[in-house]
Amino acid sequence: MPSVPFDSAKLNHLLEQAGIDLVLATSRHNVRYLSGGYYDHFHALAPRGGSSQYVAFVGIPRGRLESAFYVGGASERRQLEAMPTWLPSVDLSGGTTTQSARAAAAQVRSRVAESATIGVELPFLPADSFVTLQSELPHARFVDVTNVLHELRAIKTEAELSTMRTVANYVAESIVAAFRVGHDGVTTRDLSAVVAHQMADRGVEFLWSFTCAGPSYLRAPSSMTWDRGRVLHLDCGGEIGDYLADICRMGCRGEPSSLARELHAECLELQNQIRRFIRPGTPYGDLAVEGENALRRLPHANLGRFVAHGIGMVSHEQPMIAKGSTRTLEAGMVLSIETEFLEPSVGHVKIEDVVAVTPDGYEGMGDLGRDWQISD
Repeated sequence: MPSVPFDSAKLNHLLEQAGIDLVLATSRHNVRYLSGGYYDHFHALAPRGGSSQYVAFVGIPRGRLESAFYVGGASERRQLEAMPTWLPSVDLSGGTTTQSARAAAAQVRSRVAESATIGVELPFLPADSFVTLQSELPHARFVDVTNVLHELRAIKTEAELSTMRTVANYVAESIVAAFRVGHDGVTTRDLSAVVAHQMADRGVEFLWSFTCAGPSYLRAPSSMTWDRGRVLHLDCGGEIGDYLADICRMGCRGEPSSLARELHAECLELQNQIRRFIRPGTPYGDLAVEGENALRRLPHANLGRFVAHGIGMVSHEQPMIAKGSTRTLEAGMVLSIETEFLEPSVGHVKIEDVVAVTPDGYEGMGDLGRDWQISD
């Protein structure tokens, strides 16, 4: 049987701090995280069916891993036999929103007191599942556990970092490959499709592609053509096993204008300035202030923007970078850093990188293609 895949002592501490007796996870990413990588393959990308949708539950009582359980559907039996989880109890009488909620409630009743506090993922729990839980567990108190699970996932293991490094490299490679197919008449929708195919060839699940051919600011795949002399950014997301990468790179049909080159150089300068402050012990607030200060020192600061946020199984998870925050970066955290300039005659010039916090500083993940990608 596989070992427990997360820091159980940290989970217990977080649940105790929050006054939660049992966590009941339903989001795909947290079900996968808490189970150690398992999710029903059939419903991973196609949850809807009939008049309901598929919902799975992972339940873990505080301090009692031996009483943890999984609720899913009958069709998962063979997959679970081939891909066993560490979870001691498996109930496959669920599947739809209400079936799974009833099955989960029965598991909860046998494990905690009637008046227990149950942590559920309110943003990821269908309304009829929640109503069913409330009906089946009328004396329980339900609270949102979303941020508790953000905290649990904040520090990535070496295995998680390896996955994130791989997906970042592959997303960057896919973007660079798309720039190479520039030709007269190619649309941003065509280029988005190329990125998706390139990701698929590398075993990456395509998530999105913000395509922007300047001087327009439209950031959606469309019939707009990438004409000669136009700059283009491809800001794309992909995942492997729910671990994300979000990367943006710049290209041009022919040589970019001198102003476009200046803006791109300032994007990279800002990125590089911020990386110097990424190390364990740096307060979130200090990183936010340093980013704004570095931007203000650039020639085109009035056109620019700097954003840094955590990334892992969720975009915008811990670390939550904000001015005034005294919490500090820790080794194993991963950041997405966005630097961009919007100039009417050029368009939207942007670089976005994935950067991990290491014990002695930082590691850029997927740094391929940060220079101009020129297409004839």
